[in-house]
Amino acid sequence: MSAGLNLVLVGSAALFAVGAFALVARRSAIVMLLGTQFMFAAASIAFVAFGRFGLGARNQNAGAAVSLFVGATAIAELAVGLAIAALLYREHRSFAVDADHR
Repeated sequence: MSAGLNLVLVGSAALFAVGAFALVARRSAIVMLLGTQFMFAAASIAFVAFGRFGLGARNQNAGAAVSLFVGATAIAELAVGLAIAALLYREHRSFAVDADHR
């Protein structure tokens, strides 16, 4: 028995909502980066679902190919984000985004 398109999209939306909440809560830069990674993973799952179950999908590997490109973008975003977090920590000795930096 396989999961249908609706079930996979609901799971993807739930993962996206968790990532959006982590981004909005913004306790620290690391939590914000994890939130964006959850959102990228949710989008990747949705791409794979539409590639597999989408209307008129001729090539069942198309979703996996798109997901590979989304993953490469997420890795690049993570590298830039971690570099920003490292610079933030070097300057202020804290990952807190809303802390008073003097």
